[in-house]
Amino acid sequence: MMIHFRKLARVALALAGVMGPAYADEAASGREVYELRCRTCHGGAAPADAPLGPSLAGIVGTKAGSQASGVHSRALIDSGIVWDRRSLRRYLADPRRAIPGTIMPVGVADPAELESLLDYLETLR
Repeated sequence: MMIHFRKLARVALALAGVMGPAYADEAASGREVYELRCRTCHGGAAPADAPLGPSLAGIVGTKAGSQASGVHSRALIDSGIVWDRRSLRRYLADPRRAIPGTIMPVGVADPAELESLLDYLETLR
């Protein structure tokens, strides 16, 4: 009986690892949010990986539209924004409202996911 219980416990833990994020009330980690919502356009952390949007490695503390990689709208370049947690939060929550004329099509509406994403972006160098 104990061996059967241990097997069931291992299976349950394995399934929790696979299915947990889909059912958990907790926000996804910032890296998960990045992988699901940002990577398609912004690539990986290294500048050479950015296929369309700019690399987000080292984005915190830089002037908007000054990244060497990716495509930038004139509106973003002319915004004069320096990316910090506050400006990134505002922009990533609703890009087209924050900077009319930007070409970034979607934001991160969920506040918990947004905060997790900001935490992750601050780690990218």
